[in-house]
Amino acid sequence: MTLAVALFAAAVGLIPQSASSDVRVAGDGRLRKPVPQEKKAAMPKFGNLGPGVRYVLTTRDFETDRADGKFDRSVGFAMDYLRRMKPAYSFDNVETAEEMPAWRAKVRAKLKELLQVGDDMKRDFRLLSSEDRDGYRLSRYEFYPEEALAVPILVLEPSCALQTGAKVPAVVCLPGSGASLDSLAGEPDDSANRFPLRNRQAWWYVKMGMVAVALENPATARNGERGVSHFVTQAQFARIMSIAGRSGWGFMVEHVLQTVEFLKAHPLVDQRRIGVSALSLGCIPALYSAVLSDDISALVYNDFVTSWAIRAMAQTEGDGQCGVGRKIDARRPFGFYRWFDDEPDLMAAIAPRPMILSEGGPWKRHIEKVKRAYALAGASDKLRVAYYARFAEPSARKFEDVDLATVTGLDADGYLLRANVDAKEHSFHPDVNLPWLAETFFGKAELPEGLMRQVKQAASERPLW
Repeated sequence: MTLAVALFAAAVGLIPQSASSDVRVAGDGRLRKPVPQEKKAAMPKFGNLGPGVRYVLTTRDFETDRADGKFDRSVGFAMDYLRRMKPAYSFDNVETAEEMPAWRAKVRAKLKELLQVGDDMKRDFRLLSSEDRDGYRLSRYEFYPEEALAVPILVLEPSCALQTGAKVPAVVCLPGSGASLDSLAGEPDDSANRFPLRNRQAWWYVKMGMVAVALENPATARNGERGVSHFVTQAQFARIMSIAGRSGWGFMVEHVLQTVEFLKAHPLVDQRRIGVSALSLGCIPALYSAVLSDDISALVYNDFVTSWAIRAMAQTEGDGQCGVGRKIDARRPFGFYRWFDDEPDLMAAIAPRPMILSEGGPWKRHIEKVKRAYALAGASDKLRVAYYARFAEPSARKFEDVDLATVTGLDADGYLLRANVDAKEHSFHPDVNLPWLAETFFGKAELPEGLMRQVKQAASERPLW
């Protein structure tokens, strides 16, 4: 381990600090005495470190002053290289409806390759326990997607279907960054969940009369470590998987697809009506799974639409976890942008299947692209775009004519403003998603009166922090 890696790892808590106050971990892993104060002044400055050293990049670091336009600093070259790239399978290259099937097939094949998703969708699910709840049965399962791995899930089955044996729709649910599968089912839990009422996706769906399955993000909650931040466990999981040559996102996508196979064999599930619903972090494996599988007939994408590449081009200022130079998503496979723009191109590949985008996003190159795909596929009515209440009126979306691929110098807040994001209200939105999915799967958007009252109550829920 190099000194730089060791210092970074210690900073984020990946290396335990010594229990003794008079020793510290050196870059080579050995314990050494700290340097006395009187000797520190004589220590040489390493690399670019010195007085006023920065630990975050700014817009200036991505620019060049050379008359020939060349970059003599690496990060500027890397940004310029990204800006000049044109994804080979971008939907921008598709002009007619007749071209869409072949384009979609290329996107699907390349995504499967990048994620390293195999063809063996195992159905090795084991029932551990079942309990009756008000209007449904909650069952705890494990499944075993590969050697030495046990994955917990919850299955919620509506009482009406259990009593009649009628086949009903089913939904696979994925939570946000730090939340647990128990939170999806409305069960007691202590995971990171700002909106317990809003975010209980599986509970909402079973109350609508659907079979609902709750999954969990890798290295999180039950899949994480007690007493350790999910940010640390997720980062360490992604790092180890990367070292092993595995895709963290592909790992999760396989679990979603295997759960879909489980539902296809479920006696109460209508195979023609299986959806995937996700919040925030869970939206990525949900989107990828929908691109790869036609068995997924509807997608609830409860996050704002963003292009990860365009965001990197535009957000070149700021500090903090989301600041430039501070956040690296090691779960994402290398080379995505060589082939397609994640997320807009992949969303375009969902057309003509029903999809709702519950938290809006920027217009140009983002929602604009997805809407064009659905229009070209003759399925404009299958796409629903909703916005945060703050940006619900078109007049509130003041940057719709701004192409963020041509912008630079934004910090995180500036980018989110131009993406029509009200971050403090980021949550699952049952008042938006439930009527849409009811119309998609049942043919009408109306909800039972009692359930509608609970939806309205949840819509006004205050965040826990």
